[in-house]
Amino acid sequence: MRKIAMGLALAAIVCACEPEPDNYKLLDDLVVATNYDPAADFASYATFAIPTDTIGFYSNASNDTIITQADGDFARPVIDAIKSEMNSLGFTRVDKTEDPDIGINISVINDYSVFQQVIYPGSGYYGGYYGGYYGYGSYYYPYVNTYASNTGTLIVEMVDLKNRTADNRVKVIWNASMGDVYSTVNLNEQTIRAIQQAFSQSAYLDRP
Repeated sequence: MRKIAMGLALAAIVCACEPEPDNYKLLDDLVVATNYDPAADFASYATFAIPTDTIGFYSNASNDTIITQADGDFARPVIDAIKSEMNSLGFTRVDKTEDPDIGINISVINDYSVFQQVIYPGSGYYGGYYGGYYGYGSYYYPYVNTYASNTGTLIVEMVDLKNRTADNRVKVIWNASMGDVYSTVNLNEQTIRAIQQAFSQSAYLDRP
């Protein structure tokens, strides 16, 4: 798999002489990375299958394995955006029972992490002042700061169903990763733009 592009789409390019941008502007678009198999002949594929309203979900903080349309207005807009891009490239959607050339896998990878930092304050101003005032040596108990981070990456894969092996193994011939979907200002709008960017920077997918 060859990594070909990474789009870091920020609201503006910040020069040293310009003021610091608003944090929300830095979240205007998701980071998009695409990879492909250089041995794949994309012109040889004509049809694809894609889920109707379900996205895979992998998380270290949940036992859920899918995201459905019933879970919120995310799955179907994502699927529709991918279908639209595939159609515009000249691919035809078929049912998975109709022997498609390509299978589209869509999933969200959720990484939830909690970490702690132990702080040991110095004696400083308050220690010296109050310690001297009361006549006792001053000290402070350490305290713990707890932080949590929650990141999510949307993964889209093209799986080669046309050239599966004799033991029914398949190869991923293209994928795109987009994130962080948990830090977006407008989840659906930014995710759809990221999907469009992923296909835009993969011109080799265009069928003649």
